[in-house]
Amino acid sequence: NSNLMKREGVDLANALMVNKTLRTLNLECNNLDSNAVREIAVAFAKNREVAVEHLRLAPQKQVGNFFGRPVEEAVGLLMETNNTIIKLGFECNDAHWRNIIDRALLRNNDVARRRRKRDRHATEEEVLPEERIFSRLTLQRPPDLPSVEVFAEDSPPQVAFRGFVAQQKRLPNATQLQSFARNSGHAMKYAEAAPTLKDCRARMLDAAIKTDVMVADCFEVDTQGVLRGWSGTNNTWSFDIITPEGKRFVYTTDKELVLVVSESWAEWLGAPRV
Repeated sequence: NSNLMKREGVDLANALMVNKTLRTLNLECNNLDSNAVREIAVAFAKNREVAVEHLRLAPQKQVGNFFGRPVEEAVGLLMETNNTIIKLGFECNDAHWRNIIDRALLRNNDVARRRRKRDRHATEEEVLPEERIFSRLTLQRPPDLPSVEVFAEDSPPQVAFRGFVAQQKRLPNATQLQSFARNSGHAMKYAEAAPTLKDCRARMLDAAIKTDVMVADCFEVDTQGVLRGWSGTNNTWSFDIITPEGKRFVYTTDKELVLVVSESWAEWLGAPRV
């Protein structure tokens, strides 16, 4: 409440027609009449570079919450073309214009949500990573999709790999995987174990992207974060994580991968096919 009168409301509308920076405008509990409110809505509609996101027009002291159909039409036409307003303080009696306004607010909020997500991703990309020497990766939070979708074939070698990691909570080497498969009743040749290990390991790491992990460096300093990406060829490994504080680290090593899993990951891997 700034005791804004109806004539001043028209002057404000003329200024709003060219304003490019205002993001929040709260006009509730002033002395604006229907004509002033309509002029403000028309001004925003004419301004193709409007930036306002939060707009409150009602109530007004003299007219309350409802300003008549011409004003409702003006606000509806504004919202039909505006893509910045995500919160609107305005009550509408007319069913047609109320539907237009409600749909526009849903659309604008969806656009704003996607913009925030894109900007957050761009910000993460802009953060220069600090490089560290990798020692160990712990997968903490399993992905949302079930393990049977990650290991869709559910072949005996995949079953053996999942069983070993679920039981031991770490990756096997080819010999250990071969022995585990044999003890589980499946004869696996050594030549079959190595490709199985490589394939299943890659599936696990792909599934772990955008989940919580813990990475230890060569000094056994643990860092909590979200896995953004990984690469690994010929025992040269790289893991890119971002911390809750927005810091980015890239861990690298040319040694054999040491990977362990949490209890929840073990349960995820051991979940039976439904």
